[in-house]
Amino acid sequence: MQPAAPPKRPPVPRPVAPAPTPQKQRPWSLGPRAQRLMWDAHSATGVALGLVLFVIFFCGAFALYRAPLDAWADPALRGQPTLSTEDIVGPVFAERPPEPGSGVTVVYAFGERRTVLLIYNPAGETTPEGDPVRAVLTYSTTTGEELAPGGRSRLSLVLFQLHFLLQLRHVLPGSSLIGIAIAGVFAVFMLFALVSGVLIHLKKLPKDWHTFRPRGTVRTALADAHTVLGLAGLPYAVMYAVTGGIISIMIMLAPQIETAFFDGDGDAYDAAIYGVGVPEADSTGRAAAMLGPDALVAALPESWAGIDPILVRYSRWGDAGATATLHGHVSETLTTSGKATLRAATGDVIAHNPPTTPTALGATYAVTEQLHYGDVGGWLLDALFFLLALATGAVILTGNALWIVVRRPKDPRATPRLHRVLGRLTVGFGCGLVAAVPVLFILAHAIPTGAADRKVWEEALFFAAWFALIAAAFAGPSTVGAARWQLALAAGLCLLVPVANGWATGDWLWASAANARWQVFWIDLSFVFAALVLVWTAQRLRPVAPDRVPVVP
Repeated sequence: MQPAAPPKRPPVPRPVAPAPTPQKQRPWSLGPRAQRLMWDAHSATGVALGLVLFVIFFCGAFALYRAPLDAWADPALRGQPTLSTEDIVGPVFAERPPEPGSGVTVVYAFGERRTVLLIYNPAGETTPEGDPVRAVLTYSTTTGEELAPGGRSRLSLVLFQLHFLLQLRHVLPGSSLIGIAIAGVFAVFMLFALVSGVLIHLKKLPKDWHTFRPRGTVRTALADAHTVLGLAGLPYAVMYAVTGGIISIMIMLAPQIETAFFDGDGDAYDAAIYGVGVPEADSTGRAAAMLGPDALVAALPESWAGIDPILVRYSRWGDAGATATLHGHVSETLTTSGKATLRAATGDVIAHNPPTTPTALGATYAVTEQLHYGDVGGWLLDALFFLLALATGAVILTGNALWIVVRRPKDPRATPRLHRVLGRLTVGFGCGLVAAVPVLFILAHAIPTGAADRKVWEEALFFAAWFALIAAAFAGPSTVGAARWQLALAAGLCLLVPVANGWATGDWLWASAANARWQVFWIDLSFVFAALVLVWTAQRLRPVAPDRVPVVP
């Protein structure tokens, strides 16, 4: 007889979750659709501003080396200067004398510059329309030869102008300096981003500032690089944001400053910066021989000893009452603005304010410029600023990537399709520019010296390469994969830079070192090192799953 089955237990009723209490809609809150729209607008705006700041800092790193880049791009500027300013100006003016009574400007080969620039009206020369010819002549102080403006490389100038966004004048209406105004606004925005970022992460900084795990996941590596590089370059970034904003304000708002504080008197504004101003001399009607630039420098008082001249402007050339206003600076110091006005025919000093005794406004502006352009501290500070500028650019790109990769999945308001597009734009603008810059260096030697419209082709092909890489970043299934191949391409192009220089000029790495052409040597070697860093970075970006949605709507 089988035992009776145990009685079944009655089922235990499952607890029923209470119905959610309806939330009271606040009159000022946004609906789901509006919240998504505002989140997307916030993301797109932040990423776009970050990309523009990356362009400013990345190109600003190269702007620190304008003179060495000119020498790298033009063999006529390599080596030590052998000619003085007078050796160049004297023969030129003997062959093509300036128009009597006109203005003449001579820019010295100061600092690392290897060129003398002359701007004047040659006597008797007119355009087909009958206007006086305004000659702009550049001469090498190493060879004495004239450097044709149309045939010279614009390598350093393109990157310098892109640092200030000056190319925007071709696409935006208004002033030709509209790019500087925009760059100044972005500098203020960056200053706010730096301060707010430090305050947000203040509690974690003691633990995270030295933590870097490049072998971890992409998210971990990006977060660590963003924190470590950001903290290392924080004082530098703050300094550049402040000085960049001041320079932009001084350039763009000069007319308003003159009107508000100097009753519209430009001479008074100039005197507040450079010292006592001197009005332009009246014509005497008597001809007189003008002293050359070197003779004017020799006529300066003893308080100008050791001060390098920057430029001299002659007023009323050839007249007995002509004046020459000379600007000078002290190398490797912060307060460098100085001005002296002399009689151009006799060398008598009318007024002078040496850089060693600057005005308050002049000293402030001089310190701002010297820090921003890295004109103090010698090569060591230049190298430090260069590395910190690249590090700041990396902080900006990693910040964009963190927002797109990390923040988007955590917030249901984010539109995945839009953030895929922002990710591809970050790759194209960032990694694409890193690859396009060595293209510009290669073009500096690939296009023959003296070729017609060389400067136009250099700039046009550089931007064409960059925009092509931006478009190519949208190809492929993965955003990280696009970054990997663009970084690998940039590494290959970097290795071609010293090859292009050696092939075109014969200054291979070993030859430039043997001939003590250290500017050329260090630029070539830097590109070799950059190629190694880019390969290492591309390898650390491990392949990930393809993007789940199409990149382009």
